[in-house]
Amino acid sequence: MAEKSVKIIDEDGQITISEEVVTSIARIAAEKVDGIARSGKTVSGLKSFFGGEDTASIIKSEFSDDGVHIELTIAVEYGYPVHEVAQGVQSNVQKDVEEMAGIDVIGVDVYVRKIIPIAIEKKQDIPPED
Repeated sequence: MAEKSVKIIDEDGQITISEEVVTSIARIAAEKVDGIARSGKTVSGLKSFFGGEDTASIIKSEFSDDGVHIELTIAVEYGYPVHEVAQGVQSNVQKDVEEMAGIDVIGVDVYVRKIIPIAIEKKQDIPPED
């Protein structure tokens, strides 16, 4: 199966950007948004309670002559407004893909598949009780 890519042709020659590059840019852009759940940030033992699924984003892209359409499936940390996190992901992904890859982004669809409790940090400053 041929790898999906986009070609940019100008007076200097041709540039080919693979789907993997677009996906990597989209993943990093999405992870910059406060409230998006990442792998390993769930409270110990609760991962199996929530179905044992990884919290990493799933990203798909579809290239056309007009640009790229990106679809992300994400998890959001509990306590963050879901719609604001999703809108932040849309904005960051579109901006970063267009700026870094030089590809027009036709649309960014975000599907929020679950809410994840944030990790509880162990406090090392508090001495143990006797």
